[in-house]
Order: sequence, then structure tokens, then C-alpha cells
Amino acid sequence: MTAHLCITTYRSPDNSVLKLELCFVGQDCQRIPSILGATYGLQTKRLDLSYNAIRSLEGLEKFPYLEELVLDNNYIDDSVMIPYLDTLHTLSLNKNKVSNLDKLLDQVREQLPNLRYLSLLGNVACPDQLSSADTDERDYKRYRLYVLHRLPALKFLDSSSVRRSEAREARKRGALHRVPRPGVETALNSLSTGGTLQDATVDSSMKAKRLNGDKASTNGTTGKRDSSEAPTQTQHTGAYGVRRYKYVGHNSEGNRFIRNEHL
Repeated sequence: MTAHLCITTYRSPDNSVLKLELCFVGQDCQRIPSILGATYGLQTKRLDLSYNAIRSLEGLEKFPYLEELVLDNNYIDDSVMIPYLDTLHTLSLNKNKVSNLDKLLDQVREQLPNLRYLSLLGNVACPDQLSSADTDERDYKRYRLYVLHRLPALKFLDSSSVRRSEAREARKRGALHRVPRPGVETALNSLSTGGTLQDATVDSSMKAKRLNGDKASTNGTTGKRDSSEAPTQTQHTGAYGVRRYKYVGHNSEGNRFIRNEHL
């Protein structure tokens, strides 16, 4: 194991060790090797475990002074449990299996109170255009505003820093851009991961109308409604109703009620 481990040591002028950076990349390990925490945990400030097969963060608690954690290209999904690390300021989870954004943000907020850099590119939870052809710039912008609303202390998200105007907008409207988890409701299946809950409701309503229209058209070859089906009276509660008649005459709509004796 140690033959594939790269260690960078930072020392003080008196040659004492200040911090270590560990790089254990591309070893197909499914968990954090316990020997790393037992041997180097108390001095490690940066840990890079990219390009492995890690599914669990068990053992990360042995790195109590960790400041940077890189876990790109692994198999971390919604079941991951993040330990409490109050010194961690950078977390990179690019190209993993995270789909439940809210669950991850809940853990980050509670377990990583000093996080300032977060990157989720390549996960289902992050609707970036490079990873999915079904999302666009608007989807990603909604995602950013929601994440910054949940984690207002972030200074850098994914591939760009947080602008002041963006942070202000997130404080005001970020809660309205909650990203629904893909696959939870049937009505959301047609949405990209950056869609809003309001969009999902509209999409569901449109689908229902199309289904009802298809059902009516199958009752006869000419598309007429089945005579056995009684028409449903619609209760309108809006400001505008449905016009029930159409006047066809030579006079205007108002003047047709005026008679000579009224003049």
C-alpha cells in the first residue's frame, strides 16, 4: 500500500512537521484504508482519494485536523455518512453517485460547519451541462441559488467563485429554487434535475390533460366523447369565467337591449 502512497511534508524552520498531504489515487479501494488514519491521521491536512471505488467514509474521523478532502471519481451515493470535521474547508465530490441534494446539504451543514469550497460536478444532484444533455444554464443557475441559500458561507461552488450579487439573490429567492430529487414522483420524471417544483406541477397537469384527451378520442372513430359519460360541470373560481353564448346580430352587444321607447 505505501508503495502507491504519495506523501508531501511541510516542515517548520526547525524541521518539525507542520502538515502532511496524502495522495492515494487509483487503487480501487472501497473504503479509506485504516492504516492511513492510524499512521498519518493526526498530521494530515489534505487527503486525496480520487479514482477509487470508495462508498463509505468510515475511518475519516481519524483525520480530526483535515482541511481538504478530494473524493472525485468514486461511488459515493446518498447513503454516505459524513463525520464531524470542524476544520474541513474544502470538499470535492465530483463524478460520484449523489442524487439527493437535500440530504447531502443537511449533512454538510451539520457536520462541516466551516466548509467554504464545495464541488458536486458530475453527480445527478448537480445539473451541469457537461454531464447531462437534458439540462441547461437556467437549471444550473437554480441549483446554485438553492445550494447557496442552504450553505450561505460558501465562497466557491463547483467551478466558479460565489459573486456578491449571486449571494444576495440566494438569500432572497434561493428557497424558491429547490431542486426535486429525480425519480421520487412520477410527475418529475420528465424534468431535468434542475427543474423547480412549480415546473413539475405544471408538467403533471399538462400530462393529465393529454391523457384525458387520448382517452376521449379512443371512445369513437371520430374522436367524439362517449354518450354514456355525463359532462362534468366545472366550478370556476378565478376572475374570468367561460362565455356561455355568442350573440349574432346587426346591433352591438349593448345596444341590442335598447328600444325606441327608452330614448
